[in-house]
Amino acid sequence: MSPETPPPADHGPEEHSWKDDRFGPEAAAAIDAALATLVDPDHALRVLDLTKRGGAGFAAFLLLSDTDAAAYDLDEKFSAAYVDAWEDFSHFRRDVLEGLGWLDAVNDVMKAQGIPEDHLTWNHAAIDIQIFDTYDLVRLDGWWHVFNK
Repeated sequence: MSPETPPPADHGPEEHSWKDDRFGPEAAAAIDAALATLVDPDHALRVLDLTKRGGAGFAAFLLLSDTDAAAYDLDEKFSAAYVDAWEDFSHFRRDVLEGLGWLDAVNDVMKAQGIPEDHLTWNHAAIDIQIFDTYDLVRLDGWWHVFNK
């Protein structure tokens, strides 16, 4: 095929979804930007393979300030760091509180002491500060991607 010859009729546009519903235009731009910085074709192939396996989470990982797209152990670093993605930050906050056992502990105290549900509220601002101190978070295509620091 030459520049003057159009592509065959059975050749449609390239598919960039990477089989991940969370992979949108911001994720694609992150991958493209990382690929543009790589000189070694083997590094580029590794990034493409990790994109295929890690989807939008890997694209978000590339946006972390300390991520080196040419690192030989990029896949291990991504696997060790990536937690998951949440569409709503409040759901992630709830999962953190649940994981710490705080939701059950507070509910137990409230039941034991007869405290009505509307009498205690969580200080979300303080909790969010702790979350951002504990995790690296990247907002990408409407999703919060969470990484262990």
